[in-house]
Amino acid sequence: MMTLTELLNEAKQLKLQEQVQLATQLLQWVEIKLNQNATSRSEKKLRQPGLNRGSCLIADDFDEPLPDDFWLGES
Repeated sequence: MMTLTELLNEAKQLKLQEQVQLATQLLQWVEIKLNQNATSRSEKKLRQPGLNRGSCLIADDFDEPLPDDFWLGES
């Protein structure tokens, strides 16, 4: 298998038109791969609400301001 450096050196030996064709093919390949990844991400299952209901309890005074002792590091 060629290293990236070897591949770039080979590409530099090509005529300008061949370099442009190679670059175009590479960009098309990248676009296909990006679209495949986007498609596979969108195929993930949607989240279902309520699966862990009751696993976390929120105190009744959750919205109440915290005491000064808390902010001063005294508690």
